[in-house]
Amino acid sequence: MTCSTEVLSEGNAHRWEEYNTRSGKGTLFHGLRWKRLLEDVLKVKLRYYLIFDGQKVVGLCPFAEQSAGFFRGLASIPHSEFNNLVLDDSFDSAHLNEILSLFAKEYSFLHLSTYDREVLDNINYNGFNTGETGNMVLNVKQKPPEEIWSSLSRNMRYKIQVFEKKGFKIREARQRSEIEWFYRYYVENLTSIKGDILPLSFLEGLLELFPGRVRIEILTNGDVFAGGSLTLLSPERKTAYYQYLALNRNLPNRYTPTYAIYWNLVNRTRDDGYEYLSFGRQRLDLKNPRFQDKAKFGAEHVPIHSRLVPLSRIASLAYQVRKRFSG
Repeated sequence: MTCSTEVLSEGNAHRWEEYNTRSGKGTLFHGLRWKRLLEDVLKVKLRYYLIFDGQKVVGLCPFAEQSAGFFRGLASIPHSEFNNLVLDDSFDSAHLNEILSLFAKEYSFLHLSTYDREVLDNINYNGFNTGETGNMVLNVKQKPPEEIWSSLSRNMRYKIQVFEKKGFKIREARQRSEIEWFYRYYVENLTSIKGDILPLSFLEGLLELFPGRVRIEILTNGDVFAGGSLTLLSPERKTAYYQYLALNRNLPNRYTPTYAIYWNLVNRTRDDGYEYLSFGRQRLDLKNPRFQDKAKFGAEHVPIHSRLVPLSRIASLAYQVRKRFSG
C-alpha cells in the first residue's frame, strides 16, 4: 500500500463527495455543504484531506485548524455530531502511521476520532486518550415505537400524554416567526445549561443549504411554547439526526416537554420510513439524566474513540507538562 494525502480542492471535490456518498461510514456532516455552513456562517478554518492508496480514495479526514501556544494542529470539526475519520474497511490501520508522518511535515498535533478502536491502537506515535464519547442511536426496526412505549414507566407515559390532554400539539415550524420562536427557546435552554449557542444565521444557513432536509417542530398551545426540536434528514442513510432542543423552562414542574418531543421523534422516524434516529453526541455516563432519558427511548450508545496525537517530541512533552499542571 502506497499512502498519500491530498488537500480538498475544487479539482478533487467531486471525489470527496463521491466517496462520502458511497462509504457506509460517511454522513451529511462529512459533506461539503456542511463544510460550507461551518466556514461561511461560523468562520471556522477547515482543512479537509483525502487519503489515497495509489489513485484510489480510501478515506476522508475532515479537520479544523487549531493553535495551542506555539503549536499548530488539526482538531475535529466543531458543532458536528459525526466528525470522525472515515476509512475503507479494507484499509490496513497499520498504514495510518504513514499518513500521520505526512501531516507531521506541517502540523505539531492531530486530534483523531473513530468508531474503530483498532485504528487508534495501531498508531505508533505517543498519543493521549481524550475521553470517550459516542452517539446515542435508535434502530426503529429493532425497537419500534410500540415496544418503546410498553417499556416506559407509567409516570413517563402520563407526562407524554398530559400535553395532548391540555391542548398542546406538535407541528412543523414553517413561518419565519415560528422559527424565531423556536430559536428564542433554544437560546434560553442552552443558556440555562451553559451550552454553546449557535447564531440564528446558522439555522438560516441550514434551511438554505439543506432544503427539504431540515425539520423544525414545535410543541405549543396557542401562544404558549413548551418545546421544540430541529432534525436533519438523510434519506440516503435512512437516518434522522436530532440536533437541537428548545425548551420553555418556565413551565410548571408537572410538564416535561422533552419526553413528548422524544416520543414524537421516535414515531416520526418510523412513520417517515427512516431506520435510525440519532439522539446526538453523549458521553457514556449511566448516571447522567440526559443519557438515561435517551436510553429509555430505545437509543444505544455507539462509542467514538478519540486520541490527541502529538507529531513531534517537543509537542508531546509540552502536552504532558500542560496536563500535569492543569490537574
